[in-house]
Amino acid sequence: MALVSIVVPAYNASGYLRGALQSVLTQSMQDFEIVIVDDGSTDQTISVIQPYLSDSRVHYVFQQNRGLPAARNAGAMISTGKYLAFLDADDFLAPRALETMCTKFDETGAAWSIVGVLKVEGEKKTVRPVILPAGDLFLQILADDFVTRSPFYPRNEFFDVGMYDEEMKVREDWDLNIRMIASGKRFVIIDEPLYVYTRSEGSITTGNRRRVHAYTEKLLHKHHKALADAGNHEIAHIYAKNMWNMARSSAYELRDFPAAFRYMRESLKYDMSVARLFHPFLHRIESVFARR
Repeated sequence: MALVSIVVPAYNASGYLRGALQSVLTQSMQDFEIVIVDDGSTDQTISVIQPYLSDSRVHYVFQQNRGLPAARNAGAMISTGKYLAFLDADDFLAPRALETMCTKFDETGAAWSIVGVLKVEGEKKTVRPVILPAGDLFLQILADDFVTRSPFYPRNEFFDVGMYDEEMKVREDWDLNIRMIASGKRFVIIDEPLYVYTRSEGSITTGNRRRVHAYTEKLLHKHHKALADAGNHEIAHIYAKNMWNMARSSAYELRDFPAAFRYMRESLKYDMSVARLFHPFLHRIESVFARR
């Protein structure tokens, strides 16, 4: 039984998976297993993985394509480690990431972690530190996903909160972060760039903005709208503000004016803000529909 199980979902990842695996194999702490979940790849991903299977710590499983959250859950369920670490196939772990994680969990007894991130975009590298907002953290996580990255969990805590929602194929991290904070589970902040995030064209978040919008709406309905409908006026205001931002993004980024109008109407339904009623954006949307 390994101390840490690193779950690596891979879908058509032949071009970059080696880097992710090498970042694990060169860790300062070597008491780990790697569980690679091939989520229905149709490229040469298996050819890249094959040489690593000679290492008894590396395990491979293939499944029909079910999406990133399902691949992460599948890897977690067959893993054996006391701790879980989730690493996307196009990202990396800093050399002392696992050692630092285990030390912090042992010292604090925390149920999950928030870590700093090194963001790599071509030649540009940016460190994103952990910055906690002031006030009620549950309201703050509903307002915006302030968590830089939360890739590390004690195994029992991850399963206790219900793992990833497999229906949330995008925005799955925000969904899990909301549930972790709502459950009251204590986290530890590791304000070091332990996770290296690489942004590439065609990734889930950069390649299909409409899909991101669809799953953001799904998340807002799951958490925000449900609580607003139950009579929480503070969360109704947060829901309305998020919907307003969705309307602006749909109009300005996607040029999807019907969607923008639908989000705008939903926003005003839950918070009839005078400022929004007279916002120039509202009149622009109305003028678009007037010309149709």
